[in-house]
Amino acid sequence: MRPAGSRIGDSWTRVTAGRGGVSHTVPVSDSGFVDEAPTGRGVPTSGPDAAPTARSRRRPGPAGIGFIVLVVALLAFGFWAWSSRVHTDDVAAYESLAREVEELDRSMVPLGHSELPPCRESIDGRITRTYPPSTGPQAAELVGYLEQKGWTQGSAVPPVVAHLTRVENGHVLTVDVAAGALNQLVASLTASSPGSSLGCLGR
Repeated sequence: MRPAGSRIGDSWTRVTAGRGGVSHTVPVSDSGFVDEAPTGRGVPTSGPDAAPTARSRRRPGPAGIGFIVLVVALLAFGFWAWSSRVHTDDVAAYESLAREVEELDRSMVPLGHSELPPCRESIDGRITRTYPPSTGPQAAELVGYLEQKGWTQGSAVPPVVAHLTRVENGHVLTVDVAAGALNQLVASLTASSPGSSLGCLGR
């Protein structure tokens, strides 16, 4: 006879066969079926305690790091070599212009002079000459001399009375002659050789 207030199926006692006859109580629902929830053993979780996968544990080994360093070094060397080649071409064009002006100095002695190679104060190279206000050469004389050397005269903007150009190793060299007019004395001469920002990197 069951105790008052209890219902059929609340709990059954099951005896497990084996040594000692250990018993345990299994929860049962009102319908008489065993109501057991999974314990979760062996089920992987996605929380912070989950074991890391093999992919998350992989790190570049010494060989991988060495390869990356080698590639970066080769790229840096290639860029430096390219920059040096560009700078060498810029300097060669400037030196050609400087020789031209130095040869001009033997015939028309300047009062003052200045030389700034590429990357010194600006990307371009620049050479200037100033002449005595009373004994300097006439602008027409100086322009005629340069035209005989292969320079081509173009349009000029005052106070420049003559703008001359010549191509040297792919570089367009320029000479600007400043004067009141072609039949007057030269005040100054400015010769320039183009450079490049790439060639000036690190210099």
